[in-house]
Amino acid sequence: MTGMVPGWNTLRQVGPAAAFYVLFFLGPLLILFLYSFWTMDGYTIVPGLSVASYVEAVTTSLYFAIIVRTVLIGVATAFLVVPIVYLLAYVMLFVLDDRNRRLLDLVLVSMFSGYLVRIYAWRTILGKEGLLNSALLQLHLIDQPLTFLLFSNFSVVVTLVGLLIPLALLPMYSSMSNVSREHLDGARDLGSRGFHLHRTILIPMTLPGLNTAFAIAFILSVGDFVVPTMLGGAQGTMIGNVIADQFKGSGSNWPLGAAMAFLIMAIMLAVYLVVTRALKWVTRW
Repeated sequence: MTGMVPGWNTLRQVGPAAAFYVLFFLGPLLILFLYSFWTMDGYTIVPGLSVASYVEAVTTSLYFAIIVRTVLIGVATAFLVVPIVYLLAYVMLFVLDDRNRRLLDLVLVSMFSGYLVRIYAWRTILGKEGLLNSALLQLHLIDQPLTFLLFSNFSVVVTLVGLLIPLALLPMYSSMSNVSREHLDGARDLGSRGFHLHRTILIPMTLPGLNTAFAIAFILSVGDFVVPTMLGGAQGTMIGNVIADQFKGSGSNWPLGAAMAFLIMAIMLAVYLVVTRALKWVTRW
């Protein structure tokens, strides 16, 4: 009996969290997965086992183009966010020394502002009469406002980068804080400098933080539909907008929306695995 007590205590501790996870995440996810194999007959959902929705999502040129655009925007966003947060974490920990806590506090404070508030702030910055265009005009660097700054893929990527940097910085900072200055000083004493120092010492030691930062930036940017709606314009529609439309309105198609959701999840997982493998390869090169 005494041998069963540790196992029972563990089950009692993790049981509520596991039950919550199964009930409110895994359960709805399985139901959505089941919907992806059903079909539509007019406005009626017909239970069954069919891959028609997956075929439609891949073979329809419009949907396929939106999926490709979404993945490219997600990759571009993540590839911008990760180097930025890596550099920020490095400066905060190994350059600013004791002052890094102040900068970290500023990052945390920025997260307290509302999601929509920050989106509207970027609209103000990138607008035709926004801060960026006004500054460029005042400096006489341009003769007329730049129109591509807003309602374009550019504005979507820039806004997503700005929104996701604070979130991605936290795991990167946490991972890099485990690296002592003695490790870097010892590597420099042995002749490691510049990029070689980062590739052979710092990046391998902070690889979990890099992977997590990439996952946060890539997954959240691919799944976002508010930023494309407010800053993407007609050419900035992403798969999140299409999926949301499939679950609302008179022309909704739940099986198609569910199929798109799981299709993009599979693509995100594949991209994540490729990038994480590439990071490991770079550190061994």
